[in-house]
Amino acid sequence: MYHFKVSNMKKIDPVAYDATDIWGAAVYAQRINGRYNKEDLWSINPDTHEVEEPPHTLANRTVAKKALADKLISKADFVKGIEIKLFLSGRLTLKTLTSKLTSFEQSLAKALSMSEFIVPQDRMLIGLINSQIQSYNRQIKEEAITADSVYGTYGKVKERLDIELIPSSRFWLTDWGTFCYNSITLEGYKTSFFYKNELEIGKAVKVSGTVKKHTNDTTTINRVKVKDQNGK
Repeated sequence: MYHFKVSNMKKIDPVAYDATDIWGAAVYAQRINGRYNKEDLWSINPDTHEVEEPPHTLANRTVAKKALADKLISKADFVKGIEIKLFLSGRLTLKTLTSKLTSFEQSLAKALSMSEFIVPQDRMLIGLINSQIQSYNRQIKEEAITADSVYGTYGKVKERLDIELIPSSRFWLTDWGTFCYNSITLEGYKTSFFYKNELEIGKAVKVSGTVKKHTNDTTTINRVKVKDQNGK
């Protein structure tokens, strides 16, 4: 005997949105959440250790969806969305002149080229757009910090140095359980290093590290130890 499961899900009629609306909604969601949340964030009750309802912060795509439905997007959000779209388009165009795009970048290029999105068919591309607002903010901040960088490297490989750095960006590496930091020395040399704790972006910090390698105009250091303001 065969058993068939009957779905009770209602068919969703497709809805078309202009690209300006989608990018504006993504900016709105980032503004409301203050960060990019791929999924809903839940709180744990400290007494019962159970998940509390509802989630304390919704996923950006959920916030953006509500913004579209309730017409919550401001004029500033729309303008910022267009600005980010043009910025990312320009960066990808430049990269195509020197190297091949990754599969992720190809998907982003597709999203950037679209003038209209159909929901739910294009939900994956819309989700991608929501993730790019924080990425844009990070790139702009990093470029501001490294605007006065100089070309070149410093130190000899295996040399242990005391350096004062300004972290310009960080990325969490799940497989390694650590952050990867891009930074710049006070003299303007770009530096990359790994460190498990979270350092404030844009704030100078004194570290000791061993020069691992030189790549183009970036010095990579390892075995990094962060010193406090007294140099301890």
